[in-house]
Amino acid sequence: MRRCPALALKSSCHSHAYHSSIHTLTPPKRSMQQLKERRGVTTQEWRSDNKRVLLLGAGMVAEPVVEYLTRSGDVKITVADSNEAQAIALASQYRNTVPQHMDCDDRRNLKDEIQKHDLVISLLPHTMHPFIAELCVDARRNMLTASYATDELRKIAQRGAQKGIMMVNEVGLDPGIDHMLAMNLFDDIKRNNGTIESFESFCGGLPAPQFTNNPLRYKFTWFPRGVLLNALSEAKYLKDGKIVKIESGQLTKHAKPFEVLPGFNLECYPNRDSTIYKEAYGIESAHTILRGTLRYKGYSSAMDTLLQIGLFKTDKMNLSSFTWGDLTKHMLGDRHMSTTDCKKKLLALFDGDRLRVQTVVKLGLLDSSPIPAGLNSPIDALVDKLASSLMMPPDETDVIIMNHSVGVRLPSGKREMHRSNLVVYGEENGWSAMSKTVGLPVGIAAEMMMNGEIKERGLVLPFTKSIYEPMIAKLAMEGIVERREVESDDLD
Repeated sequence: MRRCPALALKSSCHSHAYHSSIHTLTPPKRSMQQLKERRGVTTQEWRSDNKRVLLLGAGMVAEPVVEYLTRSGDVKITVADSNEAQAIALASQYRNTVPQHMDCDDRRNLKDEIQKHDLVISLLPHTMHPFIAELCVDARRNMLTASYATDELRKIAQRGAQKGIMMVNEVGLDPGIDHMLAMNLFDDIKRNNGTIESFESFCGGLPAPQFTNNPLRYKFTWFPRGVLLNALSEAKYLKDGKIVKIESGQLTKHAKPFEVLPGFNLECYPNRDSTIYKEAYGIESAHTILRGTLRYKGYSSAMDTLLQIGLFKTDKMNLSSFTWGDLTKHMLGDRHMSTTDCKKKLLALFDGDRLRVQTVVKLGLLDSSPIPAGLNSPIDALVDKLASSLMMPPDETDVIIMNHSVGVRLPSGKREMHRSNLVVYGEENGWSAMSKTVGLPVGIAAEMMMNGEIKERGLVLPFTKSIYEPMIAKLAMEGIVERREVESDDLD
């Protein structure tokens, strides 16, 4: 995501990074073979008229995909994961669904499974998608992911197009629903002869407001390393016709209040390269294009605090005898200073900002508890600390917030601001907002692919009306609905 617990993600067929402790399935006490026998079905026994789906990854996002696709009764799903218990737990809840223990490093086994199915849905880490895509092209099987399309995937998709294969990408939340709602909004504006002068889009997956009582105002629903590394990313956007570049490690300094939905007390900062969407979205008239991330106010300051201390460093260190306090003091220049002196040094570093010192204290970074064995760098230690203290527990809920703001000039010369707002809450003891808004569009796109509703071949993104219009309509039937508003800039 503009940038969601598999705390030791390997290159095996393990759940996608979206996998989370928000919604944990309890494995039934039976083996995979017993489950298949109880259901009396294997992939070899499915009728030839069944639509067969291989779902790689059984984490948080997978369940909405399975639930949606099994409604019709004519889709058979194999849920494949290296975590056998997790695959069984998911498959046991839905008809026409069988589990498969699979290690995606086993190329031959994976290739055989792909050939038994009509469609492969990969919820694996994005780094594995090219490997899966190569196998799909070789087997002449269509493929679907929620992740960003990379240059490597584009090259593989070109070879797939020659074989009549479609590779659909970017159909989750962000990327995915963000593209669809933006394109639909642009259509409405252009239909009324409006000229798009600016486009700003922000999205965030957050804990529900009542669960934000920590210095980051954030809970992790996936391995924290990805979130931390995002703070080190570069960004580029278009502002008043000029390209603005943000260097690595500077994102947290560019956060600003987000006032569009003031009830949420949010801040926003740029993410990735926004300039590519001038052409991709067909908004060449826009002088400002910015896509970014939403967080609760205070997040960027807290992250910048950790960054300035040096806890994002990847330098190898022997931390075998370190406590958390030792590490923080060491990064400040003297492992053996007293805690009182350390706090004074922090106050000096942050120009007397006591809230920043409290961030360090409340996160336990001055504690005398030992750093766990096997952690060999400051960022490794920080990731472990956050994973142990700020993962979202099953009894808490999340919220997805997305906003598109489009500056428009009408033929009369009048200016308007058109907004699309999407807010989705997670369910208590049910699906998280993240799992719904990623898993359901994936399920809908898979259904459209199997029903022949997507005609393109090669790499396919949800930028065409024949894809995003029906997807928006079907998402609305699932309760995922935007709210539109228009504000006039005319003060007369």
